[in-house]
Amino acid sequence: MKSPRDARLVTRSLLLLTALTVFAKLARPSAGPPPRENGRGEPIFTAMSQVELIHDQFLTAAIARAPANLGLVCASALDVALIVVVLLLLARNGRYRQTLFAKAFRSSPLAITITSLAEGRYVDVNDAFLQMLNYDRREIIGSTAADLGIWADPDDRVRMLQLLGKVSITKGLSTKFKTRSGEIREVNLSAELIELDGDPCVLAVTQDVTEAKRMENQLRQAQRMGAVGRLAGGVAHDFNNILTVIMGYSEVAFHRLGESHPVAKHLGEIKRAAERAASLTRQLLAFSRQQVLYPRVLDLNVVVNHLNQMLHRMIREDVSLSFRPMEPLGYIKADIGQVEQILMNLVVNARDAMPDGGSIVIETSNVELDDGYRDSHFSVPPGRYVMLAVTDNGCGMDEKTMSHIFEPFFTTKGLGQGTGLGLSTVYGIVKQSEGYIWVYSEPAKGTTFKLYFPRHEEGPQPEVRPRVELESARGSETILVVEDDEPLRKLVIALLEDKGYRVLEATNGEDAITVVKNSPDPINLLLTDVLMPAMSGVELSSRLRKLQPELRVLLMSGYAGDLNARHRANEPEMMLIEKPFTRHDLLAKIRSALYT
Repeated sequence: MKSPRDARLVTRSLLLLTALTVFAKLARPSAGPPPRENGRGEPIFTAMSQVELIHDQFLTAAIARAPANLGLVCASALDVALIVVVLLLLARNGRYRQTLFAKAFRSSPLAITITSLAEGRYVDVNDAFLQMLNYDRREIIGSTAADLGIWADPDDRVRMLQLLGKVSITKGLSTKFKTRSGEIREVNLSAELIELDGDPCVLAVTQDVTEAKRMENQLRQAQRMGAVGRLAGGVAHDFNNILTVIMGYSEVAFHRLGESHPVAKHLGEIKRAAERAASLTRQLLAFSRQQVLYPRVLDLNVVVNHLNQMLHRMIREDVSLSFRPMEPLGYIKADIGQVEQILMNLVVNARDAMPDGGSIVIETSNVELDDGYRDSHFSVPPGRYVMLAVTDNGCGMDEKTMSHIFEPFFTTKGLGQGTGLGLSTVYGIVKQSEGYIWVYSEPAKGTTFKLYFPRHEEGPQPEVRPRVELESARGSETILVVEDDEPLRKLVIALLEDKGYRVLEATNGEDAITVVKNSPDPINLLLTDVLMPAMSGVELSSRLRKLQPELRVLLMSGYAGDLNARHRANEPEMMLIEKPFTRHDLLAKIRSALYT
């Protein structure tokens, strides 16, 4: 039997072992990998296993060898030894945790900062933060956020501290930081209150979301403009039918009454008002990318040079206009009239941005865009392009204005000084021509519009214009008119019958097929609308040509130009008249379709 002192020694050792076990469990992570092995297959002891081993060895030796009269001394020595071991192990574990935090802090791809709570003085920052704001470490450490002007709105930091005072941790705070050069970066910030050497500090993790926000805004704008474009296109389609009727009947009345009739001048005003409205619908259709185009291979330098004199007449004497062409320049495929419209709209827009005078520069160049450009400009695929740029040194625009400039009817001009369709027309024409447009602008620093058209290797072909008979010539041919809009159909019939043509009519494709089958005489020309319920004009013409292979076709449309162009490529015998059209336009197209 061992003495009571030995029993107390054993009891004290067991109590210390229990305390040591608790300390070791606190020092050990709550969950971790199984014990690792060294190269000889022996386990590498953790802090807990080392403590237990030391304690077992020390306890066995003390009880077995110590004399009875030294039990108390041994117990005290054991207490001290075990406490020292615990403290050393905890200190070692603390240094280990600090090392892990330091490695995570330095290598994190997210910007991390530690600042004093009171002043916002930077105690430490990682490399990602320095790269995001383009600072050197010596410039940041010891300086306050206010000294460097890092918070674009200092009140945002005040709001962050208020939130931290309530919940101690805040996540996803949206704010803006300024870089060393003054560039604004949009960031999401998460912060937590910590203590560092007894001083209250803020640990903040910052994610730069500038590019993501920009792409999100571009996508939202593209979706919004697509919806507006579909609405504008649909309205313009119906409006074109109405305008054709107004213009047509005003011309019929004018010719029957004569120029000397007192009402003739009023009819002229009606026609001119309808023509102005038709111009607006053409711009709406251009924006919605549904205007009828006649693309051909062009040299932009030739187009700009031919338009140069007109562009100079459009600007004031205090505005200079210069052209900087690249030679040789690649070719593009586009509608020459629409390219001229683009140039005129951009030059007028630049002129109006310089009320006190300035300069406008038109440039052309061959460019090759890579994947990096696509990443920064969202929708532009890499490839070979011909660039057309129009730059002014006028008042410029802020980000809010730039987000709306391509929307129909948006204008920064005064009441009655603009329709708000100029830039939306440019946008629509460029997109319909399979091009891309980008704008760079800053307030008081001017604006640059850059247009990118896919480059074509083939040179321009000479334009061949069909010879058209005079409208005064009368006809006797049979024409089938297919139009679902009754007022427009009746107008067209009246205009054709007035010139001697024999006219048959139908309201849709099925009716037209029935008319052709029941007609005892061959039909010389099919005059049909393109977009009709159930059966399109293109499909109708294909079916009727199976019944009468020699049938000529003239399509009527001011809508879905891409569809028409595609079908005209497959059916070269088809011709097109664009709505709204005048009496002269219709009769000239009829003669051309019959005899070309």
